[in-house]
Amino acid sequence: MFEILLDSSSKYLSVGLAKDGKVIDKIFYEAWQRQSEMMTSELQTILKRNNVENKDIDAVVIGVGPGSYTGVRIAVTIGKTIAYALHTKVYAVSSLSLLRDESKPTICVFNARSGRSYVGVYEGEKCLLSDCVMSNEDLQKYIAEHPCYLINGELGHLGLNSNSYDTINNLAKGLTDEKLVENPFVVNPVYLKELL
Repeated sequence: MFEILLDSSSKYLSVGLAKDGKVIDKIFYEAWQRQSEMMTSELQTILKRNNVENKDIDAVVIGVGPGSYTGVRIAVTIGKTIAYALHTKVYAVSSLSLLRDESKPTICVFNARSGRSYVGVYEGEKCLLSDCVMSNEDLQKYIAEHPCYLINGELGHLGLNSNSYDTINNLAKGLTDEKLVENPFVVNPVYLKELL
């Protein structure tokens, strides 16, 4: 069986297809403010390219945020719609966790605007710092205190360069029992807006 992999929480569009948890095809590119236009057509491209029919889809893995307010809703809405229409399983994962590197602790960052950042710290599957909102000043201090950690994500607002990362392969790693959602209708975007 096949799994659909979706995330649109940042400026990038991530659409992937996995078979038994292994990524077999993916589309990943910058699509800032165009994810809603592009995601369904790119998903159709991947399914067609791999001769996958609706009946072959067993699960959807969704990056649920935090991130762009509108972007987060796109993947969640499309994923929930697919799950409802095809009666598939749904797995919900932190969009920040998708920025992690498996080999080293990783500070995962999205720009939250207004001098703040969404931050989560991961070491492989282990969460070292739960997703939160930090002032950019506090984040710079945290980075300085952890010089051996990688830093990935949207970093231009901090004056830093990002390392390479693969959100789609990390989405496929979300096919775990703890990420499985019993009722797809309760999957909601994670905004962390109450903290802003």
